[in-house]
Amino acid sequence: MCGIAGIIYRDSKQSEKLGADLISIIQPLESRGPDSCGVAFYSDSATGSKPIKLIVRSDEPPSDRIRSSLHDWLRQVAPVQSIDIVADSYRILLNPVEDLRFDLKPFMQSLHQRFPMLHFMSAGHQLEIFKEVGEVQNLVSKYSLSPFTGSHGIAHTRMATESTVDLDHCHPFTSSYDLSIVHNGQLSNYYRLRFQLERAGIVFETHNDSEAIAHYVYYQLLQGLTLEETLEKFLTEVDGVYTFLLATPEKVALVRDQFAAKPAVIYETDEKVAIASEYRAFLNMPGFDPSATIREPDASEINVWTVGAHQRQPQLSTLGAK
Repeated sequence: MCGIAGIIYRDSKQSEKLGADLISIIQPLESRGPDSCGVAFYSDSATGSKPIKLIVRSDEPPSDRIRSSLHDWLRQVAPVQSIDIVADSYRILLNPVEDLRFDLKPFMQSLHQRFPMLHFMSAGHQLEIFKEVGEVQNLVSKYSLSPFTGSHGIAHTRMATESTVDLDHCHPFTSSYDLSIVHNGQLSNYYRLRFQLERAGIVFETHNDSEAIAHYVYYQLLQGLTLEETLEKFLTEVDGVYTFLLATPEKVALVRDQFAAKPAVIYETDEKVAIASEYRAFLNMPGFDPSATIREPDASEINVWTVGAHQRQPQLSTLGAK
């Protein structure tokens, strides 16, 4: 049993509320999972050249000495714009050069070899992931999350059922630039799915079955499928009881398995869409509107929202409902 939550703004003027809004709906859900929690924030879309943003967690207190060594090492990859210390993590901005292909796989391997105390958390032009063991307030206080701004975000609070409780196994998971997932449930064919992905060259970092969802989606996108096609294929190929949220810079998707065994509720107004495992989480949200459209998705239902889209109904795509 875990709790998942998400926020998508249709009105860019609401972006300053992202941190406070997302925390307000994930915090009541920690009764579903007190072991750990995490958030994935997406900053507003920017025009022109965007820096590559990296979040790297440290096992030891960050220091100017390590930051300086990290800066010197990273200059071999791309021009470094800045490295800031955020709690126990480093937020790194790289200025991409023309035709630069920054491959995450060798980067992650090289990073851990050069700096064993550092652990990759996320990469992208908009995505930032932060995680913490224990209750939500620990995470909020540590990273000062309430003032965070952005267009959308997803969050998770975990009850561990199949892997250890540590920061590596916390959600959200990522598998590529600006892609993140949070998951409530279990994949019953996880080991077969993992074997297939590993044969395709995917490298797993944990033993959490949720990581397989992120890798599966990324692999299918690499094959040329759209996000919607990928999620429809997921429903036919992946067994289990699950509800998960997936986010990219352009879209947020909610997927519920064929048994509808894991809960999900959708809250929708002209200003925003909110998703949570339980209705009571919305009651804690600033500006809660009891007249909003509130509904529970059906079994095998896929909902995809386009970030920033102002139309209420056309933005919602129910692809897999039976």
